[in-house]
Amino acid sequence: MIEFPPVPEDNKILFFKRDRALFGFLSHFHPSPIIMDAVWWPTVEHFYQSHKSLDPRYYAEIRACETPGLAKRRATTPAPSKRDRGSWFFAENEMPRADWMEVKAGIMRRADMAKYVQNPDLAARLLATGDTEIIEDSPYDDYWGIGRDGAGQNWAGVIIMEVRDALRERAQLA
Repeated sequence: MIEFPPVPEDNKILFFKRDRALFGFLSHFHPSPIIMDAVWWPTVEHFYQSHKSLDPRYYAEIRACETPGLAKRRATTPAPSKRDRGSWFFAENEMPRADWMEVKAGIMRRADMAKYVQNPDLAARLLATGDTEIIEDSPYDDYWGIGRDGAGQNWAGVIIMEVRDALRERAQLA
């Protein structure tokens, strides 16, 4: 029988910092290959970042990044106050696709579902979290995480909990 880490006493998994050692598999950077639309991706992060532009050159470059961190860095959107020279968008004098804010959660939802469906060991670990609240306790991102003040939207956690519910439902139907 496989042993899973115990759920923290506060019934919350904070997988970015506090509980990373035990629950790092929840991260989009976790090395869990997925196949999406007949294309192999080393991580969810690679797949997600590759959809920030519809330019085939961008897609290929993000897919080829050696690490998810590099994929994220290459996908950085240039801001007037911060010109990230590692950004593909900065180098190409381009901006992300116009509908990015509207489609990004759906893209992440698809990728996270694929991660757990295609990696049954990770699905088992996710299901073992029960009904524990899953939180990306990143102080740097108040959309995917909870941000510096803890009041962020936590979309990374919300989507993973949605995936967990869908996996549980699939298991009950099987």
